[in-house]
Amino acid sequence: MNIDAIKEKLNTNNQVRFKLYSLDYLIEKVDNRYIINAILYPDKKNSYSTIDELLDNYTIFNENIRDNEPRIQNII
Repeated sequence: MNIDAIKEKLNTNNQVRFKLYSLDYLIEKVDNRYIINAILYPDKKNSYSTIDELLDNYTIFNENIRDNEPRIQNII
């Protein structure tokens, strides 16, 4: 459900913010690439070809975002 909300916001606004554990994250769609970074660390950005690739491969505490879906909060 949280993953669907993230995808919906991303398709509507080309960006989405959410909180996972104690950090806020930003995902942006830029030139057919999906870029994620913790807002606290704007220079540490990771880029992926698809949103599903990002959700499956970007890890936080050695777990991908999809596995952490129940912990995702404050989706904007």
